Amino acid sequence: MKKINHVLLIDDSEADNFFHKLIISETQLVQKLDAEQDCRKALHCWEKGCATGNNERYPVPDLVFLDINMPAMNGFEVLDKLRTIPDPEHRLQKMKIFMLTTSVNPDDRERALQQYADLLAGFRIKPLTENMFIEIVQQYF
Repeated sequence: MKKINHVLLIDDSEADNFFHKLIISETQLVQKLDAEQDCRKALHCWEKGCATGNNERYPVPDLVFLDINMPAMNGFEVLDKLRTIPDPEHRLQKMKIFMLTTSVNPDDRERALQQYADLLAGFRIKPLTENMFIEIVQQYF
């Protein structure tokens, strides 16, 4: 199975990030694995990366797991902001983004998959499992 170059977890929960990093690491399918508790930092990095083309300093990950419920900006607001980032080299279009959330509200799922179908590869309920991760890798990479 092909290894993924870069995975980014965006979740305000340090415990969830720790657990999900452990699960992903155990698969040995990722070369670089990052977690960000402040989604604004990830957006800033993507804006700079798309503006400068410098993937070393401002990496655009291959796979992103994005939480919905976060304090500074929720996952839907992150996706709205992502749509406004100028991306002349189409770097952001190459990212596979999955909502990874505790929300079992069917409205959240429907909103994600309908309103953000152009940005999201899928919607999953926490916790991320090894099997879930491997299935995503097999399907998208």
